[in-house]
Amino acid sequence: MPVYLASCLIAFVAGPNLAAQEKTTAPSSVERLDSHFEKLVSTGMIVGAQLAVARDVHATIVQNYGTVAVGLRKTVDEETLFLIGSCSKPFASACVMSLIDDPNVKIALTDEINQWIPAYGSLKSISGAQISRAPTVDELMAHRAGIYSQKVGMTRDQTKWIRRFSHTLSDAVDGISTYELIAQPDQRYAYSGAGYCVLGRVAELASDQPFEAILQQRLCKPLGLTRTTFFPSRMFPNETIATGRMQAVAPHLLGSEHRMPLIGGSLYSTADEMSQFGQAIIHQWNEADTKRQLPISADSLKEFTRIRSPKSGYSLGWKVHQHDGHPIRLSHSGSLQSYRARLVLDLRHGTTIAACWTLASNKKPATLNQLIDRVLDEEVRD
Repeated sequence: MPVYLASCLIAFVAGPNLAAQEKTTAPSSVERLDSHFEKLVSTGMIVGAQLAVARDVHATIVQNYGTVAVGLRKTVDEETLFLIGSCSKPFASACVMSLIDDPNVKIALTDEINQWIPAYGSLKSISGAQISRAPTVDELMAHRAGIYSQKVGMTRDQTKWIRRFSHTLSDAVDGISTYELIAQPDQRYAYSGAGYCVLGRVAELASDQPFEAILQQRLCKPLGLTRTTFFPSRMFPNETIATGRMQAVAPHLLGSEHRMPLIGGSLYSTADEMSQFGQAIIHQWNEADTKRQLPISADSLKEFTRIRSPKSGYSLGWKVHQHDGHPIRLSHSGSLQSYRARLVLDLRHGTTIAACWTLASNKKPATLNQLIDRVLDEEVRD
């Protein structure tokens, strides 16, 4: 185990705010996860990776692995940015909930979205039936709006609206809104990246701001997240942004042609900043005193843990894990091109795990998400 990680483990277990905690993450489980990342890099399964395990802002393990891209010698460090795929959705949902809490912005969870995007007031479903009403903001966030899904027969033509990053978000949503709904609103759970694009456009129209500005003003600035953005090449040199094997098609490499923020899928961040975002949620959930308060209300935070689709466990931008009917964990995975990410929050024990990595080929290390979750599963229980 690297010396840096060993010293961080000591700090993590003995951190100044941990004395009052009933549980601690077993260092051996973190060591095993660290060893697994090292093995995946050494065997060529992944190109580069970051791991962050946090219990509070004073006790965070951060470890880096491999290189920024195939064929490059530049190693991954704490400032290397990774595209985090669908782990963007928790960030997006927090931004939207912040807008909902703002009395100066006229938007609510129950609002039907045709007031911003009129096309959704007159669509039909693929069965040919007229929709009973437009989807709501809540249904967009919970994947229950009836908008087409990449998990359910998305066509090549539909795909271009959520994968062509030279479009603007407005262009993409104009295209998405021409398709019939795959179900009546709130009648079916269908995981939808297109639905999150519509959500982002609704947020832009409600607040009269680009979504990147919403993200920076309402989430990144209050939490001190300086390396989290949809458009990293506007702020950072490309050599500080991981690409893995996808050096020709990563969105940021489009340069000035990179116009679209894929609201639920193309956020760039670091494992450390993902973890600190998770810690802000945990601190607010536990009503802890912290200078880095998540800028949403307690009532809005509870909406994150209210499951909308029992079979999937999905709420608003999060998958919720329960024990005896009570939420104990929030999580999300991310996958786009050769990028992968995982964010897991243990609400009871206050631990956050975030990881980002790039694949070296189409062959995927299938057990990595399970191993990340197991670090939390192996905490000492009552």
